[in-house]
Amino acid sequence: MNKFFKFLFIVPLVVLALPLTAADTTDSYITSDPFETMVRLGRISEKSPIYQMPAGSANGGYISSATTSGNAIIYPLGYVKSSAPNNYFTVVSRETSLLIAGESFEFNATMTVDPSNYVITAYTDWDRNGVYEKEAQEAQVTASSKSFVQPISIPETAALGKTRVRIRIDSSTPSSADASVSGRVYDFVVYVMEASSRTDCFISVTSNNNDLGTALIETTPNEAGRYEIGSQVTVKAVVNEESDAVIEFKGWQEGGEIVSKEPVYTFTVTKSTSLIAIFEAAVPELATPEVSTADDPIWYQIMNAHTSETRKERYIAYDTNIGGDYTTKLRVEKPANQTDKFLWRLEDAGNGQVYIVNRGTDLRISGSKVLETVNFDATETGSRFEIAPSGNTNGSYSIKYEGDNSYLLNAKDGVWSIVLYNAGIGTGSGWYFYEVPIKVPTAIEDEAQSVTPRGRLYDGHLTITGLEGRNQVRVVSLSGQLLGNFLATDTTFEGDLRYAERFIIAVIESETGQITSLKLLDSKF
Repeated sequence: MNKFFKFLFIVPLVVLALPLTAADTTDSYITSDPFETMVRLGRISEKSPIYQMPAGSANGGYISSATTSGNAIIYPLGYVKSSAPNNYFTVVSRETSLLIAGESFEFNATMTVDPSNYVITAYTDWDRNGVYEKEAQEAQVTASSKSFVQPISIPETAALGKTRVRIRIDSSTPSSADASVSGRVYDFVVYVMEASSRTDCFISVTSNNNDLGTALIETTPNEAGRYEIGSQVTVKAVVNEESDAVIEFKGWQEGGEIVSKEPVYTFTVTKSTSLIAIFEAAVPELATPEVSTADDPIWYQIMNAHTSETRKERYIAYDTNIGGDYTTKLRVEKPANQTDKFLWRLEDAGNGQVYIVNRGTDLRISGSKVLETVNFDATETGSRFEIAPSGNTNGSYSIKYEGDNSYLLNAKDGVWSIVLYNAGIGTGSGWYFYEVPIKVPTAIEDEAQSVTPRGRLYDGHLTITGLEGRNQVRVVSLSGQLLGNFLATDTTFEGDLRYAERFIIAVIESETGQITSLKLLDSKF
């Protein structure tokens, strides 16, 4: 067991309001839940600084996952978000990181958009006076993987206890930590521990996209969850075989450099580091739209031809989650991915017209023949459209309601709903069709013999049902740390992880080599 966790829950609740004595070390307050640790240690703090919240508005993408790595790490950050935050300002407190004063670490983040289009700035408050200071080191951005690494140094004189690291993602350079923002601001709550000397390093791995693949560390760490200098560590990248998209593993990225293109990579530990497993889905290609059937579909992402900065590269999407920047289920959204909500096929509706059918729901784009004021939706019946070259030199296509040149499908500026316009052929009312490669099954599966594994996680206790035969079950955290390695021999498996994590990935490998990845949130939290 991690030596920082060995005093788990031995401190009576009453001492939380008392100052530390010689018999009470900070180690005795460390639990397997970093948020609980922060609360326990934070209660004995004399300082509780108040931070200024900047004004502003949300713009562009958001951080989909973030980890911390480096010599300063006692307990890594494991932050994951599958949808945009409801606000431009987010305080991340339940997912926290425990750090060592006098050391350095890296804040590793993956975004839903290319971060090179934004200004990324880090601010810290190591003296805990409530005033942020700008981090001198700049973020290292890798556009191809939509990721950035922000190096951060903690001074030896840092005040011990709870503080914040502020990450600003702005459309322009901010004048201060509290300046108005057009983008997003994240305050990550961290806890600084007393400085100590070490001969081991912290290694973390993460996937650039957990929907495409999983990254894990196969080598078992020492009791502190770290790896001795000079030791060998093996990491593994696992492609999500259940994805319909054609997925390729591109390599292991360290900083901005690919250090290996092998899925299984062994290296010698010389320093604390973080590796990112880069997975890519096959790139959709611009195509001439064609009709197809449900049995032999051709799937498209449909992108609006607008060229202005706020309106360009928006794709037709259908999503029942209306939170964030959108007010309608059917809308034009950015950035696109290869999930069902962005995938559409064209079904023959007779007389040279088509229905536009969503892959995930089998619903069809539908609306009334009214200009501008009626937001289109998706229904079982759908509306009929004629798709024809717009006549513009950009090569786009017009989507005409029932073939009428005066009623063209368009994206409504600002609210991003789908409406009908009677102007803007080839630009505002033009569309591009990108064909998306989808895997074709090599054989017909016997559904009676096939059961999809399902999992449940509660307070570090994992239950998996729907297994067949013997399976190896490896459980990792968001930073790739091995939380459990089990052999399952029955249809149902139960096991306890080394310590509780809010977000885990269970990689299930059958005797035949079939791999299933389950992404689970601990339902206790």
